[in-house]
Order: sequence, then structure tokens, then C-alpha cells
Amino acid sequence: MESLPRLDFVELHDLDGTPPVLRTLHTESITTIYRLTDAAREYARPLALALRSGADHRIVDLCAGSGGPVPLIQRRLHAQGVHTQVTLTDLVPNVPAFDRVAATNRRRLPDPCCSVDHVPTPVDATDCRVEGTRTIYGAFHHFPPPLATRMLQNAVDARQPIVVVDTKRSWLYVLVFPFFLTLTVLLTAPFQRNPLPRYLLRLALTYVVPVLPFMMFWDSVVSFLRMYGRAELRRMVDGLTDTGTFTWTIGVERGFTGAQYLIGIPREK
Repeated sequence: MESLPRLDFVELHDLDGTPPVLRTLHTESITTIYRLTDAAREYARPLALALRSGADHRIVDLCAGSGGPVPLIQRRLHAQGVHTQVTLTDLVPNVPAFDRVAATNRRRLPDPCCSVDHVPTPVDATDCRVEGTRTIYGAFHHFPPPLATRMLQNAVDARQPIVVVDTKRSWLYVLVFPFFLTLTVLLTAPFQRNPLPRYLLRLALTYVVPVLPFMMFWDSVVSFLRMYGRAELRRMVDGLTDTGTFTWTIGVERGFTGAQYLIGIPREK
């Protein structure tokens, strides 16, 4: 599938007409899946590699959704003696979710060496002004090539390291993962920690009118078809202005999630 062109279909939770509460339920489900699959085990390795290569330990997580995997990654890195300070950002910031993530972090990582905060106002991933190592987990494929290129160019222009992690494009993931993710949504809905109104809405949209499982299935199929292949990432990087001022690394981590990564680190002048 790596040799096939990327197919840019539309994910339902990206639509302007999708109700914000449904988008929140969707991103919360994704965060739960990150936790259940221990995605942090594989997702932490590209970030650890970037940090060893000189990336800033201040992490600016782009498109963080309802918190994403970065706080989980932070705890895993902390256990390995690597300390980071995380700032969560999003174009549509879910501030209540970010506050919950920060509270959980303070309970599990009371050590002041590791912190989680957030930017409460919109942050455009293609025009980010926050300093630190930029990370984008599981969301790069949402950006069509011109916007994806602009995101990378913005990091180069600002001379800020960037770590992009997504799932590799594979028929195995297209044919198997959507069913796994949908089943996970069906099984975990009663155990989601939500305020009562949203909890009841989650149950209704999962079991009475199964909008959320359908949305998860459709979006996961489309996501895998939209993933960038390694050759496409290389062409994108090669076309950047002043790309030679960065060291670029593209690879795939072995494991359940099939984490594919792109790392960009500024070279010393």
C-alpha cells in the first residue's frame, strides 16, 4: 500500500457541521484507545530519539484534541529519567479536557520536573508561535499536502524541532483496525469518565442511535487511506525552503500501532 497514492477523503469529525459535543466524544474515545493500547510505548520512541538529538525538552503538542497521547508519553519518559514540560494546543482547544489532563498529571507526576499546561486560545498548527519541540500525534494525515507542508515550513522558519507520528499506511490497518477501534468504543462507553449529561449522551449515541461507533469506523478507514507514505514525506521535506538547515529522519517503529515518524532537528549554525 506504500506505493499507492494517498486518498484524501473526508473524516466526519473534521466537518464544520459536526456538533462540538460529538467531536469531543470522538476525541475522548481516541484518547481512551491510546491508553488501552499502550500506544505511548511505541509513540515515545521517536520523541526520545529527538530529545537525544538535541530537541528542546519543552514540548508543544499540536492538535492535542482531548489530551492525546503526549501526557502518557511524558510519564513513560519520566520513568526512563527523561523530563519534559508539555503544553497542549489545538485550533479548537478542549480546555476542560486539558484541565483534567493537567490534574491527572499532578497526581501521577508530582515531581516539578514534569508539567502539563495548555494554551486556552486557538493555535494554528501551520502558524504556531509557541516555542518548543512541536509534536503532532495521529493528526498529520488530517492536513492536505499544502497545509502539511506549511506546518513543516513553519517549524523550519521558526527553527523549532518537530516530531510527527502517525500510523504507517498498510492494508492490514485498513482492513483490521477499524473493526477493533469500533469494538473498543462499544465496550468502553459505560466506563468513560464524563460529566453526567455528556455521559448519558455518549451512551445514547453509542447504543440507542449508534452515531459514535459509525463515526469511529468511518473515520478510522478514511484515516488509514489518508496517511502519508514515507516517500511522500521525503518529497515534502525535500521541497521545503531551507530544508538543509534541519536534519530529517523518517522511520517506522515496530509494534502494534505501526508508528511512522518524521523528525526534524535544527542544525547548528
